[in-house]
Amino acid sequence: MMTPRQRLLTAFRRGQPDRVPVTIYEQSIYNDDWPNREPSYAPLLELERQYGDTIVFMPAPFPVFFDSRTDVRSATEVQSDGAKVTTTTYQTPKGPLRSVSRLDPGLMTGWQIEHLIKSDADVERVLSLPDPPVEVDAAELRRWEQKVGENALLCVGPGDAVGRVVGLFDYQDFVLRCRKDDGPIRALLDVAQERLVRAVRAVGAVLKNTTFRLWGPEYCGAPLMNPRIYFRRYVVERAKQLTQVIHETGNFSVIHCHGMLRDLLDMILEIGADALEPIETLPMPTADVTLAEVKQRIGHKMCLMGAVQARTLEAGTPEDMRREVRSAIEAAAPGGGFVLLPTSAPFMVPLTPRCLENARVMYQTAHEFGRYT
Repeated sequence: MMTPRQRLLTAFRRGQPDRVPVTIYEQSIYNDDWPNREPSYAPLLELERQYGDTIVFMPAPFPVFFDSRTDVRSATEVQSDGAKVTTTTYQTPKGPLRSVSRLDPGLMTGWQIEHLIKSDADVERVLSLPDPPVEVDAAELRRWEQKVGENALLCVGPGDAVGRVVGLFDYQDFVLRCRKDDGPIRALLDVAQERLVRAVRAVGAVLKNTTFRLWGPEYCGAPLMNPRIYFRRYVVERAKQLTQVIHETGNFSVIHCHGMLRDLLDMILEIGADALEPIETLPMPTADVTLAEVKQRIGHKMCLMGAVQARTLEAGTPEDMRREVRSAIEAAAPGGGFVLLPTSAPFMVPLTPRCLENARVMYQTAHEFGRYT
C-alpha cells in the first residue's frame, strides 16, 4: 500500500495510485487552528487521521503589502449580540489606513465590513508602504516536513496577485474600478506580483514536492466580471509566471477557483498549473459545468481536486453523500489525477452530527469504490 504522501504525489502527477485519495482538505491533526481547539471537531479530525490522505496547510512567509515592521493597532469591541468587531489601523508614509471586521458567535469565518481601500488616496497609501523583506526560516519549514513525514503532503498558500489585491477593497468597488479606470488596480497587481514571485522563489528553494495554492483567480470570473476580459487581463500571465517559478523549485502549483468554470477552463489550462480545486459542479447554482466536462477538457493536463459539494457535506443525507462520491469517482478517476475532497471544509460551531456522519460516509465510500481496476 502507498503512504498518503505517495498517493497524493501520484495523483498530482496525474497517475493512478493504489486508490483515489480522499481528504477533508482544509483541516488536519497537524495544525493548531480553531478546529483543533473546538471539541466538536475532534471526531472529524480523527476520521481524517484514520482514513484521510491529508494535505496540511502550513505557515510560510509571503509578505506583499504588510509585514511585521508595519505599525498596526487593533481594538476589539464585543457587541450586545455577542459579535466581536475589530477596528485595525495601519500607519503608512502617506497616512493611515483603516479596516473593520466582524466575527459572529457560532462561526469561525470573519466578515470584512470596512475595507482598507476606499479612495484613490488609500491606493497611494498602500503603494507607499516599504518593500517587505522575505525572511524564510528554513529550519522551521524543514521541521514541518519532518512533522508530517509520509502521513501527509504540505501546502502553502501564497495566493496570486488578484487575491492579494481584491481583499483590500470592497468587492463591488473593485469591480467598478476595473470597469472605469483600472490603472490603480494594475499598479497594485504589479507590486503584488513582483513580491509574490520573490517570496515563492525563496520559500520554494527550501521545500520540495510541496503544493503552492494560488487563491484569488475566482474573483475575475462570472457573474460580476467578464472572465474573457478580466481573467485574461489580470490572472493568466501572472499565475503562469508564479507557476513557472513553483516548477523551477521542484514544487506543485494548485489553482483555487470557486464558481463558474466553463469560460475559464481553457485559460486555466494555459497557466500550466498541476491541479485545480475545488470544482463546484451542476446542479449547484454557483456552477455551470459537470465534473465529466471538466475531466474531458483539462483532466489530461491537470489533477482535479474536489467534486464533493459543501452543501451535500453539511445538509445532505448519508445516501446523498454516498451517491455523490460514487458519481465523482466514476467521472474523474479514470486515468488517474483525481483527489476527492469537499468544495469547502465545514466551519459551523459546533460541528453538527449530520455533517460528521456525512464526512464518515465520504471517507468510507471513497475507500470502497476508489480502487482502480
